[in-house]
Amino acid sequence: MSPNALKRSRVQALAFAAAIYASAWFVLRHGVMLSPRLASFPRWPVLFDLLLTVPAVTWWLFRRDRPRAWRSALSAAGLGVLVSMHLLAGISAAGMRELDAMRTIALMAGAVAELLLMIKLWRFVTAAGPQHNPEYALQRLMERRFGTKALGRAVSFESRLWLHALAPRTWAGWRYCGEQHFSYHRKDGYAANLQGLGVLLLIGLPAQHLLLGLLSTPLAWVTDILTVYTLVFLLGHYRACLRCPISLDGGALYLRHGLGVREQVIALASIAAFESCREKPARHAAGVLSLAGAGTPNVRLRLWQSQAIEGLYGITRPVHTIYLGLDQAPQFLAAMEATRDRMRMKKHCPP
Repeated sequence: MSPNALKRSRVQALAFAAAIYASAWFVLRHGVMLSPRLASFPRWPVLFDLLLTVPAVTWWLFRRDRPRAWRSALSAAGLGVLVSMHLLAGISAAGMRELDAMRTIALMAGAVAELLLMIKLWRFVTAAGPQHNPEYALQRLMERRFGTKALGRAVSFESRLWLHALAPRTWAGWRYCGEQHFSYHRKDGYAANLQGLGVLLLIGLPAQHLLLGLLSTPLAWVTDILTVYTLVFLLGHYRACLRCPISLDGGALYLRHGLGVREQVIALASIAAFESCREKPARHAAGVLSLAGAGTPNVRLRLWQSQAIEGLYGITRPVHTIYLGLDQAPQFLAAMEATRDRMRMKKHCPP
């Protein structure tokens, strides 16, 4: 089957599954508008479709990759449980309690699977050895398993977040490409601000849980989970800012900024101008990327043409102007000037 035909078949299968969900909702909620007989429409066919038909369609969708097919089918079945609990509220209460227990077991199994995946990734990264950068090893693994499209970039970002958050400070091997490295975590107290924000969130977590628990226990736990994830994100970003410098070598600039920007290689020949600056760029300006934290940038780079920069959760956007907040801005500008002069000399030097 050609790639276009495979894509069409997948779209058709997804449309068929969506049509089943939509028709089940309409028949149960507004079927009497079509026929009075549908007022007593039996509920079990709907449950059959949501728990068996749609998972079977998703299994067929990815049938060439059996592990992925089973994962997709089980995910669709879990979604069918949630939809059926909404559509069949108050009906067949005993059966719905059994489905609710199955959902709890499925969630526990998913959590165990995530834990096993993290252990496997951790073993792979540590097996790379102290002479290799664990972030590079993890990136190669994610690209090999999930590709470089949107899903692969998002999974790679998530794994990179957990790597920086959990990796010990004393772990050797954080050696990045480039000959000259420039830090940015001390500019305007950026790393200290991240640290302080994390401490405030941690201190307020118990009080937040107690207050929200007065309104709704599920809301309190959901908010707690999101807060803990935010704490992990802040910890990972804080440590990544300490470990991931902006680097320079004879032909390229290696742009990094904690978790905010994955390593982007920018050819020095594509940089039209670099200069010192003291003004903040306009927020959300098209084609402008500010990597100065909450402070004022001190370096501005202008590119000849826009270049795609990968940011949070693998989202890319075209950028033609980059603002940096560096701890050693004069040294960085001097190094850029010296590197550009060497490139000019090599260009005009006869072989």
